[in-house]
Amino acid sequence: IDWLRFKMTELHVFRSRGDIVGFKAAGHTGYAEEGSDIVCSAVSALTQSAVMGITELMKLEAEINIGEGELSLMLDKKTRRRDFKSAQLILETMFLGLKSVAENYGQYLKIIQKEV
Repeated sequence: IDWLRFKMTELHVFRSRGDIVGFKAAGHTGYAEEGSDIVCSAVSALTQSAVMGITELMKLEAEINIGEGELSLMLDKKTRRRDFKSAQLILETMFLGLKSVAENYGQYLKIIQKEV
């Protein structure tokens, strides 16, 4: 079965002075077959909701990349401070949700935080 070759999803959270400026989720969790993978569904729902909140609700500019088993977002460096702080609510909420998933399914989701 194809899904068995994937071992985990890695979530890279990029921070600048403590604030989240972007993230990249890549890989398939391998928890279950596609369509039945609750860990993958949780990661997808949380990351996609963050992207939609920032781009559709807040109308902020961001670099977004979507590929097979991959989603990334980087906030525009020119984002106004007030908007940037509001975006933190969305991104930190996403992070808390993903951290909870990793605490319960750590063998399928690895979170890596990087200072950029």
